[in-house]
Amino acid sequence: MEQELIRKENTDILLIDTDGVILFDDIGNYRYFGLGIESLKGMNIRQLFMDLPDDYPLLKAVNEGVSTVDFTWNLRNNRNIQVQKVGDAYPIYDGDTIIGAIEFTLFYYDQNHIREIERHQDNVFYRSNNTKYTVDTIITGDEKMKRIKAEIEDIAISDSNVFIYGKTGTGKELVAQSIHNSSRRYMKKFISQNCGAIPSNLLESILFGTTRGAFTGAVDSPGLFELAHGGTIFLDEINSLDINLQIKLLRAIESKRIRRIGSEEEKKLDFRVIAATNEEPFLLLQQGKMKPDLFYRLAIIYFQLPDLVDRGGDIEILTKYFIDYFNSKMNRTMEYPEDGVMKVFCRYDWPGNIRELRNVIEGAFTFAEENRIRLSDIPEYIQKSHGVKEKGRGKQKLAVNVETDLIEKEIVLGIYEEMGRSLGAAAEALGLSKSALWHKLHKYESETI
Repeated sequence: MEQELIRKENTDILLIDTDGVILFDDIGNYRYFGLGIESLKGMNIRQLFMDLPDDYPLLKAVNEGVSTVDFTWNLRNNRNIQVQKVGDAYPIYDGDTIIGAIEFTLFYYDQNHIREIERHQDNVFYRSNNTKYTVDTIITGDEKMKRIKAEIEDIAISDSNVFIYGKTGTGKELVAQSIHNSSRRYMKKFISQNCGAIPSNLLESILFGTTRGAFTGAVDSPGLFELAHGGTIFLDEINSLDINLQIKLLRAIESKRIRRIGSEEEKKLDFRVIAATNEEPFLLLQQGKMKPDLFYRLAIIYFQLPDLVDRGGDIEILTKYFIDYFNSKMNRTMEYPEDGVMKVFCRYDWPGNIRELRNVIEGAFTFAEENRIRLSDIPEYIQKSHGVKEKGRGKQKLAVNVETDLIEKEIVLGIYEEMGRSLGAAAEALGLSKSALWHKLHKYESETI
C-alpha cells in the first residue's frame, strides 16, 4: 500500500518505529526536552510527553494505520511545559505491513516560554549550518535596505571578506547569515562570536584553539577558525579586540593559517570572515582602536546598515511582521495596533532599532487584555516621547556618511589600481559585478570633475 506523505513548510518531524522508538527527528528547539539534548533519536516518544494517550495521532498511525490530517493536540512535555501541536500524522508501510509512522507538526507554546521560541528555527537545512536567517528574512520596504538585499545576492559568488557597520539592533547578524546562506559556503558552518563578550586573553584561545599543556588546564581543542573551515566566521564587535590580538587576527586572515596556543604546527584553513561593529569605522581608525591594515583587509566589501528611523515606512511594516510572528508562536489573534500606538511608534527615535521594536511588541502581547495593542500596553517612556532629535544630528549623520563613502572610495580605487586597472579582476577581488564596479568608478570620476 502506498501513502503520499506531505511535509508542510516550517514543520518539525518525528519518525518512529512500531515500538514508539524515534528513528529520525528534526525539531526546532531540542531544549524543550532537556538541556544538552541535540537529538531525540533512540528515545521513545513516551519519554518526551507526559501521559501521552494511545489515541494521539502518531500512535494511532503506527498502531492502527490511521492517517490524521490537520490535527490539534494539547500536551505537556517532559519538562512540564504546555505545548500545542498542530499537524499531520501518517503510517508507513512495507507492503501491507506497518513498519512505522511519521508526523509533521507545528509547535505553539505559552507566553512564559516565548524567549525559547526564538530558537525554534523553521528549516532543517538552516538549523544544520548554525543559521536561521536568509536574505528573504530581511523584511523591508525601504529603498536603502532593498539595495543591501540586492548587493547580498550580488556578492554570493565571492569569497571576499565583509565588514558591516550598524548601530545596536539594526540586524548585523541577520545580514551576516544572509551573506553566508547566499554563498557557495552555505552547506558549511556559520560560526559566530561576539568579541566584546569575552576578555582578550580568553578570546585568543577561543578563536585559535589550544594544545594540551599550553597552560594550566589546557586541552587539545579546536578554535572557532577551525570549526569554520569551509564556511564563514562572523566576528561581531571586532573593535573590542586589543591591538596585539588584532595583529594576530590580521595574519590569520591574510595567510589563512592558524596556530593553536602552545603548538608549533600551523594549519591551512579555508574560511570567509565577516566582521561587524556598532561604532563608526572612521572614528575607530582615528582613535587608534582599530588597525587600518585589519580594517582594509576586512572591508573589501562594506555594508552600512541604516537606523530604523531612517528606513522609510519600515516601522509600520515591521510592526505588522512582529505581530504576525507572535500570533503564530503564541497562537493568538492580535490585530494591528490602534492609531494612537502607531502615531507614537512613528514619532519615537527607536535607539535600540529593530530589536527594541520587537521587544516592545513582545511585551505588549504579554500585557494586552484584548486583541489589539493599545497605548497602555506599551512602555511609558515611549508613550511620552516627542521624537525630538538632537540638535545638529542631521549634520552629524551627513558627516558620517561622507566619511564612510570616502573609506569605500579609497578601498575600491586602491584595489582597482592594484589589479592594473582591470575591471574584471578588480570586480572579482571586491566581490562585485563588473557593472556595479563600473558604476562606482564612474561616480568617483564625476566627483572629481
